[in-house]
Amino acid sequence: ETLGDRHPSTLTSINNMALILKQMGKKEEALPLYKESLAGFRETLGDRHPSTLTSIKNLALLLKGMGKKEEALSLYKEALAARRE
Repeated sequence: ETLGDRHPSTLTSINNMALILKQMGKKEEALPLYKESLAGFRETLGDRHPSTLTSIKNLALLLKGMGKKEEALSLYKEALAARRE
């Protein structure tokens, strides 16, 4: 039995695959996976769920490492605001 594309376990697996790619220095390959994971968590769990916030952080870290600091900052601000609510 499969869980489907938007099941939290599937999204976590996508996020984990992106993490490994990032660690291997394959940031461009990791980027769409992090974005897919985040979009899925937002859709299924909402913007304020801890898994969504972790996914935001992971994408922000990647973007920061790619020199996309403004995009990363925007995500960090979003995650901080959600955690303060």
